[in-house]
Amino acid sequence: MKLYFTCPIKKITFASDDYALLPGHRIVEDGAGVKELQGIISLNAGCPLCGQKHQYDVKDALCPLTGGENAK
Repeated sequence: MKLYFTCPIKKITFASDDYALLPGHRIVEDGAGVKELQGIISLNAGCPLCGQKHQYDVKDALCPLTGGENAK
């Protein structure tokens, strides 16, 4: 599944399915039963915009929940 990231150097959003969730991630549940994944996502290859290998907090990765190529 592709996620969308923003390059911190170029400030442009790009899509990639070449990433990994780093060890130490966890699922946190609030008092209302809402679950949230917390952790770090790392690109497996260099950013297609600047070439650097970025890491992102899970909350900073964008995931299309409806439509698009992930709905196929």
